[in-house]
Amino acid sequence: MEALRRAGRFEEALAGWDAALAIAPDAPDLLCGKARVLQGFGRLDEATALYRQALDREPDRYEAAFNLALIAMQAGDWDEAERRAAPLRARHPDAPGLAWIGARVAYGRGDAAAAREQLAALCADPRLGGEQRADAQLMLSDALDALGRFPEAFEAAVAGKAIQRELFAERARSRERAVARFERIETWFRSADAAPWRTAPAATPVRGEASAHAFLVGFPRSGTTLLEQALAGHSGVVALEEAPTLAAAHAEFMSSPQGLARLATLSPAQAAPWRVRYWAEVAAHGVDPAGKLFLDKAPAGTVDLPLVAKLFPEARILFAVRDPRDVTLSCLRNNFQLNAMTYAFTDLAEAAACYAAGMALAERYRAMLPLKVLEVRHEALIADFASGLAEICRFLDLAPEPGMTDVAATANRRAVRTPSAPQVRAGLNAKGVGRWRAYVDQLAPVLPALEPWVRRFGYA
Repeated sequence: MEALRRAGRFEEALAGWDAALAIAPDAPDLLCGKARVLQGFGRLDEATALYRQALDREPDRYEAAFNLALIAMQAGDWDEAERRAAPLRARHPDAPGLAWIGARVAYGRGDAAAAREQLAALCADPRLGGEQRADAQLMLSDALDALGRFPEAFEAAVAGKAIQRELFAERARSRERAVARFERIETWFRSADAAPWRTAPAATPVRGEASAHAFLVGFPRSGTTLLEQALAGHSGVVALEEAPTLAAAHAEFMSSPQGLARLATLSPAQAAPWRVRYWAEVAAHGVDPAGKLFLDKAPAGTVDLPLVAKLFPEARILFAVRDPRDVTLSCLRNNFQLNAMTYAFTDLAEAAACYAAGMALAERYRAMLPLKVLEVRHEALIADFASGLAEICRFLDLAPEPGMTDVAATANRRAVRTPSAPQVRAGLNAKGVGRWRAYVDQLAPVLPALEPWVRRFGYA
């Protein structure tokens, strides 16, 4: 079951743990096993209940208490995280994982100096594994940034990403890199006949589908989490955060020229099972969009806009835009779950190349596909949140609601799994706007590659 979880086959892993729990319903190791799957799936309330149940059976169960501390940190509940970690620390005073929690709690409470001191010691601990060391380096970068020590912050981020790059290098060699994928698809569309892309197969109703549909795309670190939380605060919206809802369709149609050619001429009969599969994937993530607008947030999902055009032609597209220099810097300095795209963010030059190739592909799509697109500029939204949300609501045929502006309240009652979670839980702020200026010397090698997009989006 653990292998299934690591492979992302969550439903099969859950079924396996359920079968085991049917035999031994009170076994703490089985309760924790199922909780790990639910935690990875973002179903944190269910995971929390199982970890607590495991602790009821075995009060000294390290894994259960440790993961409850992690879930509390995800929610920004630093007191609860410390309450869960304290008894573990008493029994395991030298455990690196508990030192990591202590540093994160200190940083979350605003004590960057204490966090920096703890993280510097943690990074020097020889017992730390590679992934943990990389994460500690990236946390150290955050603490140094908060202290205004920008060259050191950049150096720490580069060190953390270099560790990740080495750890995942072998896996990356066997997969198509993000830049190559964007360039391959853009080249194909450049020479493709535009005529078949102007129409879409007639859509038949699908059980469990939403009454309205929108995709939130752009590029990672472009302000999509803030926008998602604002829209999720609307009573008529249900949102899903970065789930692989189109992964199967992407593998079928976007991975080869033959697949793209089939997608271009997709018939209603061929489109129908893919629409059914999409809504089944949404339901598998615990989302019931019936009678509401469903927002599928996928900042890396820009590549899949041809699938949207053919399978969901009535869907609206929110395209998030942020200063390319801030985006690239943020991609380097933040910790992501590693995949084919985020592997590009382990190197500054490749992160900038990935951004440029992604935006070039988006431009090609927008010139060719009959998409209903609203460009949402992050800085403008921050500057006048109410007006920006009003424009977005008009585009989505929604009536604005007061609860949309309280993104902190919305984020605090939802599972937010992106690196932006601490920011949105703190409420609306402009701290990240123009952050690249503090790192202009370090960004100098990639500024020429970003310059065309700086001009294109009006940031020059």
